[in-house]
Amino acid sequence: MRATFTLGRIAGVRVGVHWSILIIFTLIALGLAEGRLPDVYPGRSWWSYWLIGLITATVFFASLLAHELAHAVVARRNNVAVDDIVLWLLGGVARLRSEASTPAAELRIEVPPLFGSC
Repeated sequence: MRATFTLGRIAGVRVGVHWSILIIFTLIALGLAEGRLPDVYPGRSWWSYWLIGLITATVFFASLLAHELAHAVVARRNNVAVDDIVLWLLGGVARLRSEASTPAAELRIEVPPLFGSC
């Protein structure tokens, strides 16, 4: 999966987005703004539903990026080169150039800790 455009670099890792991300972003924002939010919280203005829908979609993709970035940072700490991160329709992928040298390093990369050092 190749990135359609690059967002920049975070922690030295190139971050890109595939065009298909627009589909899921739109579905999340639209589903909340025109569906779920007006049903659960009726009587608000249309722009408040859209604002919350867009913020929610943005936070969703920020968390997805943070997840993939955690894999990339732990991989680099375990001497595995990272090409880039690409966000796309079904999630994201941190593309690694090589494999981990040990099974323990592979486990650390695949299941990065939530807190603490690696």
